[in-house]
Amino acid sequence: MKRVAGLDLARGAACLAMIQAHAYDAYVDEPFRRTAGYAATRFVALLPLPLFMVLAGMGVALRVARGVERGEARSSVQRELATRGAQVLLSGYALNVLYGLMDGASTLAVYARFDVLHVIGASIVILGLLLPGRARPWAVSAGLGLVCLLLTPPLQRAAVGAPAGLRLLLVPFLDIAPYTQMPLFPLLSWCALGAALVDVTRAHPRRVAAVGSVVALVAYVGMQAAVSRGAPLSRAHPVVWLNALDLGARAVTVVALSLVLAPQLRPDSRALGALLALGRGSLRVYALHLPFAYGRLGLRVRAVPDMSVLSATPWVLGLMLLTYGLLRGSDTLRDRWRAWRYTRPAT
Repeated sequence: MKRVAGLDLARGAACLAMIQAHAYDAYVDEPFRRTAGYAATRFVALLPLPLFMVLAGMGVALRVARGVERGEARSSVQRELATRGAQVLLSGYALNVLYGLMDGASTLAVYARFDVLHVIGASIVILGLLLPGRARPWAVSAGLGLVCLLLTPPLQRAAVGAPAGLRLLLVPFLDIAPYTQMPLFPLLSWCALGAALVDVTRAHPRRVAAVGSVVALVAYVGMQAAVSRGAPLSRAHPVVWLNALDLGARAVTVVALSLVLAPQLRPDSRALGALLALGRGSLRVYALHLPFAYGRLGLRVRAVPDMSVLSATPWVLGLMLLTYGLLRGSDTLRDRWRAWRYTRPAT
């Protein structure tokens, strides 16, 4: 499928935001976590997950639309998207095992954790099975997102009293401690949002950015007002509706701005090339940087005493550069493997 530069640019920005989010969280010591600088890093840290989810939904919708243009069979498109989502999902579990072994983890919760790649992959599978063949896939996506979001608080409350065996089955769907980090309810709603809005966002990015900014601001103010009145910021409380709307609107706004910005940048710009490379290799970026933030490979940095936001910044920038270098190195190895595979003599 043809790449959309604006979407890859947004995905690259999400990668940088993700690296800084994890690195500052891993490196900054407790006394410095109450500073304005650290608060700023947490504000940016809220963006990567909804942005990745929205972009995943947009990717599914674009693939479905291309299938319609080509006259492809519904089952063929479903199979391709379900396979793609399953690969991302299984990559998440493979990384659970790899990082668990690297760090000497001995608990089931580490290996069975349902996290970022898991929720993205599962969401792609769900949308990939639902959308192909629909007359109005955007409407199906919007309905799915709305239902998913509205059902989150009652389902989460019901899960609290569920039997232990049933709770294990609910791990991908709801917040089940200690296994679930990123549940499908309500995060699937962001993926559905992306699928519902991809056409209008590409057609009118400036308008979408303006509307998205207003929606995010209104939802954020409403959420803060509810929290100030004692509402818990929990997935079991209706305040999660405003929280999800706020973050989803921020993500759509960033995508729209990226679509506006991408055509205005010089195609030969090194910065643009780096961001696009990060965006196109976002799954590997996720896998490559984590051990240097939270894993054994980051132990020496985390052991540095009195690490403030300022003193952590060179390490954070270094991790960004290291991750980019590892990504490009993996690109080179992949290209050489493909060249060898397709040019070796037949036996």
